[in-house]
Amino acid sequence: MSLLFKHAIVAIDLSEASELIVSCVPHLKKFGLKKVTLVNVVPIPYSTKRSEFSTKKNEEKLDEYKKQLVKKDLEVDIEIRSGVHFYPPTEVIEAAHETDADFIVIGNRGHSKVQEMLMGSTATEVLHRSDLPVYLINMEVEWFDDDVEKRKLVLGHSHEKSLKHVMHPTDFSKNANRAFEVVKKLDKDGLIDKVSLVHVQGHHAIALKDPVSRDELTKQTEQILNELRDQLSDKTRENSSVYITFGTPAKEIISAAEENGATMLIMGSQGKGFVERFFIGGVSNQVTRLSKVPILLVPAERE
Repeated sequence: MSLLFKHAIVAIDLSEASELIVSCVPHLKKFGLKKVTLVNVVPIPYSTKRSEFSTKKNEEKLDEYKKQLVKKDLEVDIEIRSGVHFYPPTEVIEAAHETDADFIVIGNRGHSKVQEMLMGSTATEVLHRSDLPVYLINMEVEWFDDDVEKRKLVLGHSHEKSLKHVMHPTDFSKNANRAFEVVKKLDKDGLIDKVSLVHVQGHHAIALKDPVSRDELTKQTEQILNELRDQLSDKTRENSSVYITFGTPAKEIISAAEENGATMLIMGSQGKGFVERFFIGGVSNQVTRLSKVPILLVPAERE
């Protein structure tokens, strides 16, 4: 797995969500981003003749986004992938491989104005399928007086200072360690101000009736977390913390992030008990749905 974040595939569906995504992309220059490929997937219904289908408006909008990003000193390519019943998740991932991208940027909770709901279901499917890191931009719907017509999408959290306080949830699995390598790389490059390491003791720990056994488990967990913290740079290590909580992993991770002012989550997208065709037992899935801060998800190593 490459630890570079120089080239990003950015999934765009031309909805209002796309405006927010494009506004966030320049902040990824802190990760080392230099090049962006904007990908718009346009499925054509089988009943529609290709000669009757035009992507001119899509091209014009992508050109607008390109000009915005070029002004931010980014190299930008645009690509429209259009075909009969093209499936956006697979097209986005294929585009990433064909262009040798380092990671994928996609929004969550947006609404598409084309045939496929790109920023909702596609975000989840990309997370399921991608063997590249995925940077997830979470958005929220802001309502005005409960009027359905008066609503807009807003960013769940600022991306400008996303690396100020990185929280790394870990279950000590191989994939969690892969995600921690990304944390260490960003730390080594002097990009992170603070790191919080979090481990959630699951129901197996709560079920321990013997307080001595539970205390021993907590002590061992704390030792492992401190060993991870010792791998951080001197500057970051002094300003970092470890947290051990008990309960439902996703809820505890979100609570820890909110209570401690985390500005970003970096975590593995598959943990213990991972079955390749399923999504990490629901933990990452739930975290991505509940989190307001941006999330960088690092996938498990695949054959």
